[in-house]
Amino acid sequence: MTEARRHRRHIDRHGRGLLGPISRPSKFAPRGLPLQRSLAASFDEVVAIEVTRLEKRLPQVVARVEFAIEDVPNLDLDATEIPLTHATGGTSHEPYRIVVFRRPIELRAERSGSSLSWLVRSALVLELADVLALSPEQIDPDFDTGED
Repeated sequence: MTEARRHRRHIDRHGRGLLGPISRPSKFAPRGLPLQRSLAASFDEVVAIEVTRLEKRLPQVVARVEFAIEDVPNLDLDATEIPLTHATGGTSHEPYRIVVFRRPIELRAERSGSSLSWLVRSALVLELADVLALSPEQIDPDFDTGED
C-alpha cells in the first residue's frame, strides 16, 4: 500500500510537473537546473542544432533567413494536408521567414518511428531549397529523403 501511495505522489497531474521531494532543489538538482525538460524545450533545442548545422554549411544563405517555431499551423477548414513548415517574406525589405511547426513534426516522428532530428533536418532542407530555388542536395549534400 505504501508503494502505491508513494508512486501516486510523483505523478504529473494537470501538467504541473513532478510532485514530491525530487521536484524541489537539492544537492542532486540545484536551483536553476531543470529536473525534466519539457517537450517544447527539447524540440527547440533540436531545431537550434539543425539550424546551426545548416548555418555552418551555408552561412551566406542562412543569414538571409529568419527561423521561428510555432506549436501548430493556422489552417483553413478545407485544408487537406498539415504542413511541417511554412515560409514567408523574401522581399527586398524583409528576409525570408521559415516557421517550423512543432506538433505536426512530433506526431509524424512518433507515428513513423523516425528520428525527430532527421525529420526536422529534412523539413528545414526542403523548405530552404524551395524558398531559395535550389535542390535539397545543394543545401545539404548529405540530404536523404529516407525513401528506399
